[in-house]
Amino acid sequence: MSMITEYAYLNARVSALAPRLISNEKFKELLQQPLGQLHLDSSHLDEIINDPHLDLARIEQLWFNHLINEFSVLIRPLVGKAREFLLYWLHRAEISNLKVIVRGKLTGLSAESISKQMNSLGNLASLPFEQLIRAEDVNELLRQLDNTPYITLARQARRAFEQQQQLYALDAAIDRYYLQGLTRQMEALPAMQREYLLPLLVLLLNKFNLLWLLRYRFTYNLSAAETYYLLIPSNYGISRHQLQNLAELSNLADAISQLPESIQLLIGDASTIFEIEQQLNRAIEHCTAMILRRQNFTLAKAFAYILLRELEMRRVLAIIKGKQLQLPPEMILQTMDFA
Repeated sequence: MSMITEYAYLNARVSALAPRLISNEKFKELLQQPLGQLHLDSSHLDEIINDPHLDLARIEQLWFNHLINEFSVLIRPLVGKAREFLLYWLHRAEISNLKVIVRGKLTGLSAESISKQMNSLGNLASLPFEQLIRAEDVNELLRQLDNTPYITLARQARRAFEQQQQLYALDAAIDRYYLQGLTRQMEALPAMQREYLLPLLVLLLNKFNLLWLLRYRFTYNLSAAETYYLLIPSNYGISRHQLQNLAELSNLADAISQLPESIQLLIGDASTIFEIEQQLNRAIEHCTAMILRRQNFTLAKAFAYILLRELEMRRVLAIIKGKQLQLPPEMILQTMDFA
């Protein structure tokens, strides 16, 4: 089957949906609209975000449900490794739910409070969340994962928690497991599809590894060895040798000055971890938008659309939260990482 035939439906669906993405100009218009009167040119979403009876968590849940329904339709004709790749990305929400439960257990939240912070995945869920929420503590929660597809994650997370007894160690173990899995999913695709996806995957891996390295080393003051252990081993992006050398530096300024040239070009004159994160987010958005515009009949085009839809949701939620806190539009805009 040719690539055009295999991805004809997917390409047509994404091409039809892409023009509906909210533009940067539209976002700036939303900043000037009063809370409760925000207009996205979608009657369904307008009703959700302007309902005075819904808190931000509920708005996020309903919007997320809308995205899940759309994505389910989008990937319906896909089979084999292409379908598995996109489904794996969507399971990132399941990973987020797992982290919510872990944080809740460590901070002593009730099962009801934890449940309110989670997104419902419907038929996409593969974890027994109700059972996990009611686990007595983190150790029991991780033991229960032994009976799920996440048994490898459970072992890695349990080892990290036993060694560190810190939330960041569990977070790192969970994210490292997920991103290593995403890399394996990409490597299982046909060569041409891998080629189209690789630039975006490299940016994602570089972002996670670099931000983790800088935070663990210079915010949490972990040793070079502890920091390197928490990173994602990968054959893509910043090499293991480069990451190891960066972790051995003694301050943030030296680390920034020693970054690979490709990263230096992306972050420009950024001098703080927050500024670096903003610049890397913008690079990812720019790459994603380019893929969406220029590629056809590829899995990367659908993946780019999904990423932009998720970004769209986060930005609208940031606007709502900012308006609820009565922040000035300029301050809200700074949190939205425009490319």
